[in-house]
Amino acid sequence: MLIFHGSPVQGALFDMDGTMFDTERLRFQTLKQASQELIGQAFSDEYLMQCLGLSATTAEQLAQQQYGSDISYKAIRQRADELELELVRKEGVPIKKGLVQVLERLRKSGLRMAVATSSRRAIAEEYLINANVYKFFDVLVCGDEVENGKPHPEIFEKAAEKLNLETSHCLMFEDSENGITAAHAAGGMTILLKDIKAPNANMLSQANFYFETMYECLEDLDQYVPAMDMPILPEAFPQTLNQLTIGIHGFGAIGGGYLAQILSHWDGYTRPQRIIASTRNSLYREAVNAFGTYCIRYGQVSYDERIEYMSVIDADNEQHMLDLYLESSLIALCLPEQAIATEAKIIAKGLYARFASQAMQNTRPLTFLIILNKVGAKKMVLDHIREQLIALSNVEIADQIMAQHYFCDTVVNRMVSKLSEQNLYRQLKIKYNFFKQYQSDVEDENVEIEDTSKLSTEQEHQAALYIDDMRRNFQPSHILQTMDLILFNSETDMPIYVENNSPLLEKMRQMIVVDNIADIQLIKNRLWNGIHAMMAWYASLLGHETIGVAMGDARVQSLVEHLIQEVKHGLAVSLPKRAQDLDRLAKSFVESCQYAYKDPCQRVARDPLRKLNHNERVMGSIANNLRFEQPVDSLLWGASLGYFYAMKTFDISLEDVSEHLQSNIAQFDLDIIQKQKVEQTIHQHLDRLQTYPECIKQFKNFVLPEQVQSSYA
Repeated sequence: MLIFHGSPVQGALFDMDGTMFDTERLRFQTLKQASQELIGQAFSDEYLMQCLGLSATTAEQLAQQQYGSDISYKAIRQRADELELELVRKEGVPIKKGLVQVLERLRKSGLRMAVATSSRRAIAEEYLINANVYKFFDVLVCGDEVENGKPHPEIFEKAAEKLNLETSHCLMFEDSENGITAAHAAGGMTILLKDIKAPNANMLSQANFYFETMYECLEDLDQYVPAMDMPILPEAFPQTLNQLTIGIHGFGAIGGGYLAQILSHWDGYTRPQRIIASTRNSLYREAVNAFGTYCIRYGQVSYDERIEYMSVIDADNEQHMLDLYLESSLIALCLPEQAIATEAKIIAKGLYARFASQAMQNTRPLTFLIILNKVGAKKMVLDHIREQLIALSNVEIADQIMAQHYFCDTVVNRMVSKLSEQNLYRQLKIKYNFFKQYQSDVEDENVEIEDTSKLSTEQEHQAALYIDDMRRNFQPSHILQTMDLILFNSETDMPIYVENNSPLLEKMRQMIVVDNIADIQLIKNRLWNGIHAMMAWYASLLGHETIGVAMGDARVQSLVEHLIQEVKHGLAVSLPKRAQDLDRLAKSFVESCQYAYKDPCQRVARDPLRKLNHNERVMGSIANNLRFEQPVDSLLWGASLGYFYAMKTFDISLEDVSEHLQSNIAQFDLDIIQKQKVEQTIHQHLDRLQTYPECIKQFKNFVLPEQVQSSYA
């Protein structure tokens, strides 16, 4: 049972044409064509509007009054049926957007459901089956099964009776005057949806609720159905597809290995009918499109999760990118910071094309998820997009376009790594040989596989042949359907924090919607990103290849524990209301690191000098702790490791390191004495580190972080 606006509801009865399906316009078209063919005169719009919601008998009587008593109405209707079925079978039933989301919510709320349509059963069943919504309904009552058509209440009364329900306990969905009159007379809770004909005063007076679109109805209904809990990994994605197309701008580790999973779970009731992702990596693009699916591996629980309904486009194909922006309801921007300025050009072109397209004028606003590992990411992204929009048009139009859409900052709470091209090549070769063996046509190919990340020219050519052959020969019954293509390794943290800035996100199953995303961004930046970088610098210098392996080293564990304590102390003072988030993210971080056996230390340790800028993850924690008189010994040690890693790995000179350190400390909001002590302590650590010419030998016997006490008082 559902409590809807305070009233108990046990059933839902739906009209079909004009309510669930956008077939009234199609019906107008086919009746005009049929009447033109058979009587040499097309039915007028005025006559067709009068027929909305009428039974076939009443519509025939009206036709006789306007076009003569000898009109062959039944023949016209039969011909229109043929034309309509022909179009529907070719192009599908035009479903009202939001319908399947409404149906799924009502069904999962425990309601019994029926269709009450004036159409004949043969037509109604074909349409319901074609639209893949027949599964939602227990009962179907049609116009050729009642004595009295709408506006008589018989059809609704009969449908409620078949469901063993009182009409007063049923929601009744209608779009026409005759339909809403019938539902009102039956005593149901009437819901009027606008179709071709705008409702008049009489229609509105008989409606308990009126919605301009099915989406408005969905938003209202969402207040009374429960939000789904956070899923567990083995839990299946929703089976029902809604009518939404979703975009992922950037099919990298986060886009393909994290957001694709979140978007596939969607709100737990339905899932998008299509996810489009963009990439410049042709190997990954062609592999996903050839298999039609790929998997994310969760090694922590030995589980491979299959992502379906995904197509990958070429990020360099401008028309494909414009189509992505024209068709999508939500787009996740999963781009590295250095790519934003360049990619802003195509984003702006996509938004401008959406703005300029007449067909898109009634489209709901586009929701952007800005997935960027940076505090203040949203402002940076919006500034770049606005600049490019101004270049395409002018300031007024650029601001108008920007105001039309929802831009939502995010905080990602999961570690994901992308498999190397070599790893993907290995999979393709193994699967291809298995595929050829299955066809009893094995070819023994001895292609040497080097243990590097990039492919040789020969390997690229060979991979393309594998993909092309499998794509050309793939059939639904092939063994390839059971051969999963693993593209990403992921940790098991499910939620993503999202700024509360779009109504589309309120029911998303894995999204924690927060009003002040800046707090969560700051915590993630300092507690996750900063500590992650420092441990990776240390682990890399110790010779560890992955984060998971490094966490088995007592020295790395000790550093992480000390860093977490220091960072948490500083954040707890500066963000006193976020204690629960601090504890949750700290626990999640440690657990993720412990199982990150596929996450290379070098990937996390990359770009150390950028991460050591004054407003970034490491130095930001140092400045914050000093401001609130909290300990910084381990943080200063971690920063020193970053500078030493930069010198050893990227041949950066001590002079350049000293200049970088001095210029960034100068920007701290601290007194001169504090700044001098920070600089002095880091130099002391660097001097000690440089006394060991061989990095590995040095760290085999190096002391634990708690024994490295700085001179900072």
